[in-house]
Amino acid sequence: MKTTKLSITNGLSVARPGLSTIGGVQTRLHIWIAAVLLLTATGAAQAQFSVTATIGGLPTASGATLETFNQASPAILALSGPAYLVTGANYSVAYVPPSFSESQAAFFGEPVISGYNNYPWDGSQYVAIEIGGAATLSFATPQNYLGLLWGTFGTGDKLAFYDSANNLIGTVLGENLPVTSSGDWGPNGTAYVNITSTIPFSRVVATGTQNSFEFDDVAYASVPEPASCILCGTGFGLLGLVLRRKSA
Repeated sequence: MKTTKLSITNGLSVARPGLSTIGGVQTRLHIWIAAVLLLTATGAAQAQFSVTATIGGLPTASGATLETFNQASPAILALSGPAYLVTGANYSVAYVPPSFSESQAAFFGEPVISGYNNYPWDGSQYVAIEIGGAATLSFATPQNYLGLLWGTFGTGDKLAFYDSANNLIGTVLGENLPVTSSGDWGPNGTAYVNITSTIPFSRVVATGTQNSFEFDDVAYASVPEPASCILCGTGFGLLGLVLRRKSA
């Protein structure tokens, strides 16, 4: 059975350059501006993730696109290895539907069935990933918000985020979600997880080292990126200051 612990999200750090002179002019500011602009432009560093997870929660991004995986071949989804679009439960490999609580089912327009111990299970199609399988979410344009109904969350579940150049920009682990799982197959073992990244992503790969990683009702959007905007604004502000000092 999967277990959970509190999270520490991925961090973003930039080394402070040293002080040097060229022709008697201090260049630390110039190097710092270059570092800020390069980081903003290329997204080469690890992303910083803001992660919230709530039992009975819902998507937090306004205007997000919702994917319920109820059609035969969802456009954003590719499956490899032992990963499936399924309904109901398969106890032999221990995948069961995510559970709904509060008004989740009505929000997503999903049917509810009575599952093990009369838990209110998702009665629609969902994604289940066994050991060695993967489910890849691909987006036509870069996004920086992802939400998902994450069933039986805990140890072994992993989301890996990639930018448009296929660089890995960070991961979110099931055991690190900031919510405590009941450890069973009921509503308190399913959370709605909202993830915002400082670097836009074009692809997310879901894998698991335990059977099974189940999810449904994915929401995605491009939302304001406060950290990136601050870096960019700081870089151009410092550049303007240098140009004014030179002209003076």
